[in-house]
Amino acid sequence: MDTKEFTRELADRKGISEVTAYRYINSVMDIIRQVLTEGNEVAIGSFGKFTVITDLSGNKTVMLCPARSFKQAINAGEGIV
Repeated sequence: MDTKEFTRELADRKGISEVTAYRYINSVMDIIRQVLTEGNEVAIGSFGKFTVITDLSGNKTVMLCPARSFKQAINAGEGIV
């Protein structure tokens, strides 16, 4: 699923325009990016926790540690947690 498909799906599920859905998605991503850049973690309920890790070379990357319920849903083939 790419950004366009994701935007359309969100708009359909919430009964909002695709423009509004796109703005919401961008706002969420901006907040996550800002919080991680500041050196903090972002934990989202039954989804998981985003953290920044540094490898041995000093390069930083973002890691998602999925929540237990999210992993269980994926392994069970369930769509909505």
